[in-house]
Amino acid sequence: MAGKGTRTQQFGSFKPFIEISGRPMLGWLFASIGRKIQMQDTLAFVTTEEYARAYDVQERIERILRSAGLGQPFSLITCPQTPQGPSRSVYLARDFLDTEQPVITVNCDQFIDFDCFAYTSGRQGFLPIYANFGSQSSYVEIYDGRIVRIVEKQNISNLASAGVYGVSSGKALLRALERQFEQNQMTGQEFYVGPALNYLIEEGYDFYPTRVRVKYDLGNAEGIRMFEETAMCTLHAGVS
Repeated sequence: MAGKGTRTQQFGSFKPFIEISGRPMLGWLFASIGRKIQMQDTLAFVTTEEYARAYDVQERIERILRSAGLGQPFSLITCPQTPQGPSRSVYLARDFLDTEQPVITVNCDQFIDFDCFAYTSGRQGFLPIYANFGSQSSYVEIYDGRIVRIVEKQNISNLASAGVYGVSSGKALLRALERQFEQNQMTGQEFYVGPALNYLIEEGYDFYPTRVRVKYDLGNAEGIRMFEETAMCTLHAGVS
């Protein structure tokens, strides 16, 4: 939640709280994934100090979680300026990622339902995958049922990450991010989570694609319009 949201500025300055059909964007995310979250799970949000002050982020998140039926505590992590890409944002939560337990990172600007993966070893991960014919996402190459390569902003397969990354060990994700930073592996001027996972694939981690049941990209004007015009027909302006 620390990005500038340049593609949605016409709707509001702080993307996660943009109102879409009577509900903030972040509220739609938790309406879609809330049932996957267990009471024992730890939730961490990352944003800038400026956004946290200007938009009462702590209090608003509390209300959004309550409305989604989620009562567990959460942590808000702030940084002085916009991080240099999603990987840098995720790395700010390193105190929570420093664990051998599974971790998942989720982009906040979407309405999504996907299949999770049941880990059978400590060297696995999963990415929900969907058909995407553009060139603005992370795209995957799949061989023998496993993801063998992840490329950012280059459509190598028409199969894209849905902005959800699961790893069986938080420590492994941290290690991958740190290697990405050390090698200065950027796309444009930013670090992205998807390509960082290639380091774990090289180490022998198995990453599996899982099914995306529903996905609306709320990070741009066209995606918001499609969500309002199509999803609202079945959601009837709200999910409780």
